[in-house]
Amino acid sequence: MSAATDVHAGLLNVQVPPHADTAALCIRRTVDDLGSSDLWELARGTALTRDDLTWGAAATLAEGRLGNRDLLDELAAHTLAEEIAERPPCHWGRHHADAVRAALYRSLADLADALLEVSESTPAFLDWTADDNSERYATAVIDGMAYGLLIQTVQNASSAAEPVWYHPALPAARTVWQWRIASGPADRASHSCGPFPSALAARHAAECAITALATGRCGL
Repeated sequence: MSAATDVHAGLLNVQVPPHADTAALCIRRTVDDLGSSDLWELARGTALTRDDLTWGAAATLAEGRLGNRDLLDELAAHTLAEEIAERPPCHWGRHHADAVRAALYRSLADLADALLEVSESTPAFLDWTADDNSERYATAVIDGMAYGLLIQTVQNASSAAEPVWYHPALPAARTVWQWRIASGPADRASHSCGPFPSALAARHAAECAITALATGRCGL
């Protein structure tokens, strides 16, 4: 669905499945019906980040132009995103509102893609153990090889990945998670992936990775 969103924005020239194109169009129509105040409420409620805003600003300023953008384009997008974050929605101009819309198109499409992936995934249900540091451990054996799994918190150092606007339902400081899978003794092959917004999301992704390893769809 994210690819279909880029196609509608004129940023990508590829064929997408009809159902993804229809879903992306529904998202656009829903967002397009919102005024500045409602756009702000939706952006705040979905924890839109500065990265999201900057992407939306760049897509809006590109106005459907394909190809690489230069440094001036990046600076203009950054400036527009900063203006959106600093101004109340009643003082947004057309470009400000369009940038927020573009960011919401993408973030809602990403959410839809994630939900679809979860609905189609086949996790390997593992027996997890938690320690005093909130880390989770599990072991999986595939073809006689033992794989150790770890779910742990990670430092989210990028302020651009934090929500732009405070929402009382969201924690002031977000904790993000990653999973790590290692095979055999220490210093053997390992792989990690993240960040994920919750321990449950990281655990689900790790269990899906074990399924992929067991069926030969990937390796460490």
